Amino acid sequence: MIITRKWLNKYIDFEDITNDEIAAALNSLGFEVERTHNFDRNSNVVCGRIQVVNEIPDTHLKFCLVDTAQELVDPIVCGAKNPTENGYAVVAKPGAALANGMKIEPRQIKGYASEGMLCSLSELGISEKYLTDQEKDEIILSFNEKEVSYDMIGADDVLVKIGLTDYLFEIDLTLNRSDCLSAYELARELARYFNRELYPLELESTENLKEYQNPLKVTLDSTAVESAISVNVKLTAEQTPLKLAERVWLKINEYKSDVTDPLGDLVIKTTLETGQPLLIYDFNKIKGTLEITDNYENDTFAIKKGDLVVVDGDEFVELIGVRVNPTYAVSAKTVEITVLALHLNHIVMRQQQQKVGISNINLQRYIKPLSYATVGLGLSRYLYLLKINGFLEELSALNFIKEYKKAVEPISISLTEINELIGHNFQLGDIKTLLEPLAFRLQETGEKLLVTPPVTRTDIFQKADLIEEIARLFGYDQITPQPPILPNIAKAKRPHEKTMKNFETFLLNNGFYQAKTYALVSTKEIENFNFFGYQKPYHLLSPLSQEHEVMRLSLTNSLLESIAYNNAHNNKNIKLFTVEKIYANDGENYYHGAFVSQTEIVQNKATGEQLTNSYYYMKSLLEAYLESEQIDLNMLTYQPAPANNVYHPYQTSEVWLEKQLLAVVGVVHLVYSKEHDLKSPVYFGEINFEVIFNYLAKKRTFFADLYKFTPSSRDISIWVPNELNYQDIKATILTEVKDVVTMEVIDQYFDEKTMPNHRALTISFTFNNMIKQLTEADVNQQFDKIKANLATLKLQIR
Repeated sequence: MIITRKWLNKYIDFEDITNDEIAAALNSLGFEVERTHNFDRNSNVVCGRIQVVNEIPDTHLKFCLVDTAQELVDPIVCGAKNPTENGYAVVAKPGAALANGMKIEPRQIKGYASEGMLCSLSELGISEKYLTDQEKDEIILSFNEKEVSYDMIGADDVLVKIGLTDYLFEIDLTLNRSDCLSAYELARELARYFNRELYPLELESTENLKEYQNPLKVTLDSTAVESAISVNVKLTAEQTPLKLAERVWLKINEYKSDVTDPLGDLVIKTTLETGQPLLIYDFNKIKGTLEITDNYENDTFAIKKGDLVVVDGDEFVELIGVRVNPTYAVSAKTVEITVLALHLNHIVMRQQQQKVGISNINLQRYIKPLSYATVGLGLSRYLYLLKINGFLEELSALNFIKEYKKAVEPISISLTEINELIGHNFQLGDIKTLLEPLAFRLQETGEKLLVTPPVTRTDIFQKADLIEEIARLFGYDQITPQPPILPNIAKAKRPHEKTMKNFETFLLNNGFYQAKTYALVSTKEIENFNFFGYQKPYHLLSPLSQEHEVMRLSLTNSLLESIAYNNAHNNKNIKLFTVEKIYANDGENYYHGAFVSQTEIVQNKATGEQLTNSYYYMKSLLEAYLESEQIDLNMLTYQPAPANNVYHPYQTSEVWLEKQLLAVVGVVHLVYSKEHDLKSPVYFGEINFEVIFNYLAKKRTFFADLYKFTPSSRDISIWVPNELNYQDIKATILTEVKDVVTMEVIDQYFDEKTMPNHRALTISFTFNNMIKQLTEADVNQQFDKIKANLATLKLQIR
């Protein structure tokens, strides 16, 4: 963002304030001044009137006689193409030093005396980057008597008149201060800092103008448009170029102003001053109804569905913020213009900006969360500029296409809350002095203050924002550092913290390493990694990239990124876990724990034997932890996880604790592993701790009686249809069976040729009795009951 000293002087009395003081004020207010530039670097320069212009034979040069209010005219040889008799020019006299480094001395050129130079904008300090092709080969020349008159001949303040003695401040705005993409809002900040009056920005009121019926209909076919106003303007018959000073100011603001496009230049001036981009078209080129839509394609202009565009029936008009169809552009022949002021969804516009890969004055504002109030402000300012520059003949009635109706909510806060957090003893008067000059409204309600931020401050909507704003305005360096007072009290026991700490300790003891991961992900990852069905994830207002634009809904994807990073650095055996919060559902947050394994679990270095990673290993870890948290494993049910591109559909389960989804455990899909270059299979688990926190039916821990007799075991393998869950048959298998101590699945087998659509489960039963030693006959009798129950279930034994 660029702001200039001369522009500031129009709205604040800065006569006794130095440029260094302004830069220091901006830095103190949190607006980092990246660069300053002084354009007042030309000496011995005056205004001259060209009396005679003669071509020098066989050259492109011209011999000019220029009146600079001396006894004799100045002979000057000029190589530009536009010296014209009776035109006013900027003349560098002998001895002049120019901004581009040139020193002017009398000399002979092609036998002609040259005692000075007719200057171009680039020679006086304007970068050629912001000059049109025509201006690069021209001197500064004016015939506008309103701007440069006969009385100016010989005047040494000509550069003051055309704005080439200005001083530039280039400011790096923080992401939250989109309001200061308006030069006037930056001026408001400086006026408060220096305790100076801020003069109002001149706006055009339509009340005193004769209006005609707006002849244009505009429709909306996109939710990205949040507010919209249109107006038509009939232009005056004689349209003169903008004053040179206006065009120079735009070039200092790094915009290529064009003498042939005064209406477009005024649009950019409006945008810089108010922060509101505007769209303008030649009304007589519009054939029907204008429509703003994101459901349009046009191969000629490379427009695809999803692009936010303005169309005229089937004709492309503008890719908003990027480019206009030349057919609809305003020209010197335009007699009536259509002006559109839009408040757009900044996330949609950021996506549009990333597609085209450019940045311009309009897009820099459309991609930020601007206030809806700038729509009317920008339009009123543009109409005022049209009027004072002699372009506005008649004005149509305003067409309010869509109005933004969300009101600014006041923030309730107390002085105690402010003082405790900042560490300073503010009084009510101090707070008013800081906030009211910036258009904050304060109302006392008992011990509380109701503070309503100005509509332009989209970054302030909660107490923390308001306290930060007070600290910023007061000055961080004005706050005396004080150590906090910490009361000496016993730390309260927090069962929730203990649950998560036990999870961390449990996994550390099982060879896992704890990781802290990045919470921002892409929208695509949100779609794939939302195992618990959360809604309304948090989207950043101004994300730095599409890869980090939304708060995640799962921890697993972050751990998989960590594994991919380690694999890329030749670390192939990884066991990681993390405990962090998930933010979703309009202000809700949930503690989650996730763990991933990509390694041999146990490896005997002497024998080489190893226990390989598996679904059942991850399941056993989950159940062992849940048992330590007094969760009855009999209350768990395992269900096949719904189809997903991330995990294997037949080796991933949802774990339900009664009617709540507690966890997901499984293996990462092979396709996902290949896409992300994971070197070997990765098994994962993720727990929603909130289910454990709120579960009231936890088992009470007792000392268990020890069996003094030797247990016996039996294994059986059965074919189970794929649509039947183990949890559905578990209870029936043990109907009227006694002395079963444990029952667990120890293996799973698939054979599509022998038994398609089935899987073989191997179940192990352990038998024992507290009173007697079970005989072989006792065990077989109970095992026969199990077989009978399997027959009742019509399950085949392998």
